[in-house]
Amino acid sequence: MTTPSSKVAIVGAGVFGLSTALHLAKRGYKDVTVFDYQPYAENAYDPSAGCDGASADVNKIYRCSYGDEVEYQDLAFSGRPIWEAWNADIAAAGPGELPKGVTNETVLFVPCGFMRLSTGPQLSDYDAACLAYLERAGVRADNHVLSDAGDMARLAAREARAGGNWARKLAPFRAYRAGTLDGFVDVSAGLTYADKACAWARHLCEKAGVKFVLGPQVGNFDGLVTAGEGEGRKVTALRTADGKEHKADVVVVAAGGWTPSVVPEVAGLLETTAGSVTTIQLPADRKDLWDKVSRGRAWDSTVQDVEGLRQYSPDNFPAWAYGLTGHNSPEYGGFYGFPRTPEGKIKIGYRGRKWTNYQTDPKTGARLSVPKTKYTADKQTNLPKKAITHLKGVIVELFPDLAALGISDTRMCWYTDSVDNSFVVSYVPGYGDTLFVASGGSGHGFKFLPVLGAHVANALERTRDQFTDLWAWRSAQDDAHRNGLEEGEFGGRNLADLEMATEADWVFAPADRPAEADAAIKVAEASEDVPAPCQPDAPSDAKGVVDTAKAGVATLVERVQQVLSVSS
Repeated sequence: MTTPSSKVAIVGAGVFGLSTALHLAKRGYKDVTVFDYQPYAENAYDPSAGCDGASADVNKIYRCSYGDEVEYQDLAFSGRPIWEAWNADIAAAGPGELPKGVTNETVLFVPCGFMRLSTGPQLSDYDAACLAYLERAGVRADNHVLSDAGDMARLAAREARAGGNWARKLAPFRAYRAGTLDGFVDVSAGLTYADKACAWARHLCEKAGVKFVLGPQVGNFDGLVTAGEGEGRKVTALRTADGKEHKADVVVVAAGGWTPSVVPEVAGLLETTAGSVTTIQLPADRKDLWDKVSRGRAWDSTVQDVEGLRQYSPDNFPAWAYGLTGHNSPEYGGFYGFPRTPEGKIKIGYRGRKWTNYQTDPKTGARLSVPKTKYTADKQTNLPKKAITHLKGVIVELFPDLAALGISDTRMCWYTDSVDNSFVVSYVPGYGDTLFVASGGSGHGFKFLPVLGAHVANALERTRDQFTDLWAWRSAQDDAHRNGLEEGEFGGRNLADLEMATEADWVFAPADRPAEADAAIKVAEASEDVPAPCQPDAPSDAKGVVDTAKAGVATLVERVQQVLSVSS
């Protein structure tokens, strides 16, 4: 068992490693050292400066909606006041009190809202479960369903009372697929600026006495040093690429997508997978897309009024997801995106299909998936063509003005998926209490940065809490869904078996409009009872509603066609 007198070495300075180090220091641990091959003190977690860990990203979604996984719902709630406190602390910091990459104007958490859009005219089962458990938590008032006239009226009243530009934020999603899709917006959710948050957390760790050994030689993990055999085997140190051995009572491996390479014992429990990320850079002269413009309220607007409502500032645009249905999103689904960053970058991602990169481990000879990024020795500079195709399809439908700009960058974001989408926070069997894993973020760990480490520290100290069993070392039943791990190397996800996109694929063309879009439009045009779910005071005359929707459909289709003709 680990105690405050233990010498603790942590491999990985991402969200799991930083949060663990910070909370150990808060508990009085005096000898905590974090190792990472990235020189984060110099590059400040900037993904454009050579950083390729999942935590080193421009932004991440902050949400509390987790369906029946109430443990994660409650954990997200518990972190929100700390995110807000960090915002305040940064704003009030004096000269010399902030780390590189963070200024007094930096905001780590932005409550711009989170729009969950379903793939049909009703909420998905997962979204319905999210609402039910949020209601049990007493926060249903912060969540508003598009098809619920009462919810929309309540949101309009909130906007009149407290602002928030919610009508403007919902406009593109109300128009999507001719307004036939349902969904809900959580006004308490939003985004975090991940690179800035990591830089801040590392700064807090250093202030609390945590030591960092960073760099491609001095901080780069090269192996574990062990003593003894069988049940007496223990880890006594870790070795870095410069040949030095660093003694430790316990080594905590929090290496994200590199964890399976460091701890081979996680095979079957964790797998390194990649989500697909595109970036669209707003031109400096397109102030219509940048600016925080208010052009009047739009609660009575219909589909055709969307034009001019797409300023992508967080003041006018939410974080969003489309077809994100828990652990089993459809292949044309699992999309998500963000408002623009202060630098004008709009990130849109895809997790409907997650990719692997199987290689032979040089030390063990085992086949396992490992990260392949712009900065690894074996480089990958683009996405699978299937991912690009799906992403372009949703962009051209939802955001045709962005399609006109084209994609400016792509990134494969490498996570560790666990067998059941829950974290793995546990001692590794067979090493006594000397080797520990804190990983398996499964693409949803970052929001917990302020609080995750408290529960990792509990596990290290063998203090039971609500996460002890959920995050324990485990294996899946033979007939159970394994979060994609059951596919292995030959399930159609391995990069070696896929056609990869080129930069020529970043430009939009008429063929990029998905067939599903036209099918949905035809259904809407033929319908005699198209709902007007987002108009609190919509006329009850169904025919009048249909006519309004049809006019909007025509305008939207014309706009998409116009954009595609320009792009091609």
